[in-house]
Amino acid sequence: MSAEAVAGQAPGPVRFGIRARLLLAFVAVAALSVVVCGLGWLSYDRLGGTLDEFAESHLPALGLAARLAEEGGSIIATAPILANARTEQELGAIRDALGRRLAALRLLAAEGERGVPGLRPMVDALGHNLADIDATVRHRLALARRNQESIERLRWLHADFLDEIEPLVADARFNIQSALGSVETGTRSAGAVRVLREESRRSEAVLQIGANGNLAVGLIARAATLATTEALDDNAGFLEETADRLQHDLATLKDWADGVSLGQVVARLLELARGEGSIPELRRAELAAADQGQGLLTENRKLVARLNGLIAQQVQSVETTSRAAAARSAQAIAEGRSALLAGALVSLLVAVLVAWLYVNRSIISRLTRLGSAAHEIAAGNLQADIPLGGNDELSQMAAALLVFRDTAIAVEEANAQAIIDNAQAGLATTDADGVIEFVNPLAAALIAAPEGGADGRLADRLEPAGARRVEDFFREARAAPEEAAPSLSVLTAGRRPNGRPVPVQVGIRPFRRRQQQRFIVTLTDMTERVEAQQLLERTVAERTADLRTTNARLERSIAEHQRAERDLRDTQAELVQAGKLAALGQLAAGVGHELNQPLSAIRSYAHNGRKLIALGRVAEAEGNLGKIADLTARMANITNHLKRFARRPDTRLGAVELAPVVQGALSLFGDRLREESVELAVELPEDGAPLRVRAEEVRLEQVLVNLLSNALDAVAHAPRRRVAIAAEAADDTVRITVRDSGPGIPDAVAGQVFDPFFTTKPVGAGLGLGLSISYNIVRDFGGALSVAESGPGGTAFLLTLTRA
Repeated sequence: MSAEAVAGQAPGPVRFGIRARLLLAFVAVAALSVVVCGLGWLSYDRLGGTLDEFAESHLPALGLAARLAEEGGSIIATAPILANARTEQELGAIRDALGRRLAALRLLAAEGERGVPGLRPMVDALGHNLADIDATVRHRLALARRNQESIERLRWLHADFLDEIEPLVADARFNIQSALGSVETGTRSAGAVRVLREESRRSEAVLQIGANGNLAVGLIARAATLATTEALDDNAGFLEETADRLQHDLATLKDWADGVSLGQVVARLLELARGEGSIPELRRAELAAADQGQGLLTENRKLVARLNGLIAQQVQSVETTSRAAAARSAQAIAEGRSALLAGALVSLLVAVLVAWLYVNRSIISRLTRLGSAAHEIAAGNLQADIPLGGNDELSQMAAALLVFRDTAIAVEEANAQAIIDNAQAGLATTDADGVIEFVNPLAAALIAAPEGGADGRLADRLEPAGARRVEDFFREARAAPEEAAPSLSVLTAGRRPNGRPVPVQVGIRPFRRRQQQRFIVTLTDMTERVEAQQLLERTVAERTADLRTTNARLERSIAEHQRAERDLRDTQAELVQAGKLAALGQLAAGVGHELNQPLSAIRSYAHNGRKLIALGRVAEAEGNLGKIADLTARMANITNHLKRFARRPDTRLGAVELAPVVQGALSLFGDRLREESVELAVELPEDGAPLRVRAEEVRLEQVLVNLLSNALDAVAHAPRRRVAIAAEAADDTVRITVRDSGPGIPDAVAGQVFDPFFTTKPVGAGLGLGLSISYNIVRDFGGALSVAESGPGGTAFLLTLTRA
């Protein structure tokens, strides 16, 4: 049926169409929904009243009880940690956490004072208890710190005691042997016998002092670690008896000039064993503070238990009222559920009847047929069948679609030729075999038909090479599936109407018209582009020649820069070596003292050995020579370490074990640490495999020597002299911290500490190269050296290296 016939038979206005029918059905369904909603509202209104009562009265009380229980549990869990804190930092962190918990508990107590009588006094008592525990722990930590300092002092006194006793024993033994030799050779005299008796008495006293002194040191050190006062009392008895024996033996040597220093050392040892401030008394006070803390901790548990009892009473009261409210809510829910179910069933029945009897049969089926026809027309089938009939909105849509289909057929055929003719580019269309159907004037000027041409094929209007590619394209397109149709873009030559060739860019793309495949051909005149390309090629050749000349100059400049870089690297190596030699110069005095002690012992053993050889006692002389050999080996180790430190480092990096390097650096400062009474703390990881870093051993030791030397200079005039070195390992890095208790770095110069020749020391006390050289060495390792912190409490340098 044509569009004109349909327009002549168009139906009149629709009085009771689809809109009115659907509106009536939806009004009925909506009325039923309103009824169901009214039933639900009544049910939920009853339930809401019950829930409001529960939310306003019971839930806050339960929440308050839960928060009170949580805070009380946190306090009872944290209080033992507070009572057993081991450091001031740990104590401060736990005190802050407990303070926050107690503040929160006080707020909760103020909030629940009406519901839980007696809660505020209980929380105040708990706060006083925690304050007492904190004070007791701080007192205990102070005592432990004093005890540790006394132990350090005891170690140094023990070393001095041994240094004093060994030469006295050796001299007494030698004098006894000399006197015995005189008596055995027949030159017995009253003087020789008196000397023999006197030396025997002194030798016995010195040996007794040595034995009792070592025993006293062991008893004092043991007292610092005893866990009970009973054990301390037992140890004190043994220690007092040992001290009495020491004093008795010292009285024997009071007229001996060589025993004066020994008596002074023993007197200082006895100060650590007796009286107020001694190690046993400090340990006794520390144990008393620990016992007091445990008593306060027991009182803390009792207070928290009473607090939990008050909370449990409140929870039980709320639980009883909550059960009654829950029963009323369950009844309201059951009644509302029954009403909503009945209303929903009625609404569902009405909706099913409307959907099946009218929507599906009168609307959906007709829309489906009409949609199929519209889909076929949209796909290009302008001959699709359109269902007509009826007197409603759908029949009007079908008539309009029929008119649209017939109009689209006429417009398509007219527009196709108009688009091609009026395009500003060369356009043509072909069929699936490459035969030209339409061609616009611009295209005709680029691919003019040859004289005597017959079939009008696109390939016949191109030069032979381009024609072959076009023929191959159409052959592949006919064999390819429709959804995978290919496209082509080729640069070839066409022909102008006067017969002259012209460069042409040919683009071929597929399209479909009325369910049939067609191809649109785009033709572009490439004359100007070809000429521009030829000009570009000439320009590129000229620029290439210029670039070769510039490249040669750059290569010469790079060679000069590489020579300058090698000179700078050599200069840096010389500065590093100068810094090490400067550090060795500063350490020379300490190393001299380290060598002086074994030299003095060697002189004594050599003197005694010469006398023994003169007396014919070769075996005893050989013993002295063995001791001399041990002391020379000790001196060789010191000098070898200095030579290794002074040699030029290796430029290659590798895995270096950290602990020996740290110990090697510290060994250079042993005498200075003792003379200046500097407290040294070393914290290195001891569990697992040895800690290794990516570095070079000699240069890494130089960095540590520079940092330790600066730290010792910083604490030289500080009230507390302490230097600490610590290392910790992360996943792929190792952080080494060198910390001192000096006055810190002034803010005005904090940013210049790593600059070469910058120093805050007096003139002549340093070159200002140590930190600069260390900074560059660590950077060569791929690490970083920085000031971690600085202030009145001291300075900390952070050395970060890659873990090997």
